[in-house]
Amino acid sequence: MPRETQEFDEFHTQVAVRVKGFRPTAQRPHVFEVKQGPGLGQKFVLDQNELILGRGEKATLTLDSEEVSRSHAKLTRTDGEYTIEDMDSRNGIVLNGLKVHAAVLRDGDQVQLGDVVLSYREGV
Repeated sequence: MPRETQEFDEFHTQVAVRVKGFRPTAQRPHVFEVKQGPGLGQKFVLDQNELILGRGEKATLTLDSEEVSRSHAKLTRTDGEYTIEDMDSRNGIVLNGLKVHAAVLRDGDQVQLGDVVLSYREGV
């Protein structure tokens, strides 16, 4: 039995050795792009763990629309994924045509806040 353990330890050690010249690719940031409404074509790079979307002074990502609340939605990054959550806004959040209170975003999602439609892209 000790021999089996020794062989496993040797194998495990060999697997754990770094391959010379290999460099992991850095993750590219996630992006919101305005697809409809005020600010059409504008891109927002999502590079913080917490972001506030809205039209007010406290918003990290400012959307210039009267249909967007001052603090409309909060984006939270956990393990490389963003979750969007409504902050008791007037018009709520519509994700891919469905009204939601909170959801994890996926590449290609369409998020509507008032009359602003944003396209969510991962690593663009």
